[in-house]
Amino acid sequence: MKIILVQHGDAVASEKDPERPLSDKGRSQVKRLSEFLRKLPFYPGLVLHSGKTRARETAEAVSFALGGVRVEERSFLNPDDPIRPMEDEIKALGVNVLIVGHLPHLGKLAASLLAGDEKRDFVEITNASPVIIDRERGAFRLDGYFRCEYMR
Repeated sequence: MKIILVQHGDAVASEKDPERPLSDKGRSQVKRLSEFLRKLPFYPGLVLHSGKTRARETAEAVSFALGGVRVEERSFLNPDDPIRPMEDEIKALGVNVLIVGHLPHLGKLAASLLAGDEKRDFVEITNASPVIIDRERGAFRLDGYFRCEYMR
């Protein structure tokens, strides 16, 4: 099973729009991310996102690019939410999943899955840069990390 963690694309400033939708830069990042994900030898069977506009827009754009992967919102993917509910869901899932969320939540989730300690600084997650984790026989290992700016 593959778990792909992605921080949403760049968003407009809250002063410009309190809903913080994707900026032009963010839409470009998400397009680059989608093109990258289409080249992988596996696709997610499910895309999860927080209820925030920028995460939903990122999830929907990726889903569309991958041919309409099922998209669902989760209430426990916000920046400061505890990671345990998402960890529990990941462990129960039987399909590849793409999780679109926020920092610091995603960083803590990656650190917990990969190093067993959410306080470890394991990987620097940036906008639209996928962290790919492989789960095999209950163990998690880093399969790849690709910064958005390197995906051309």
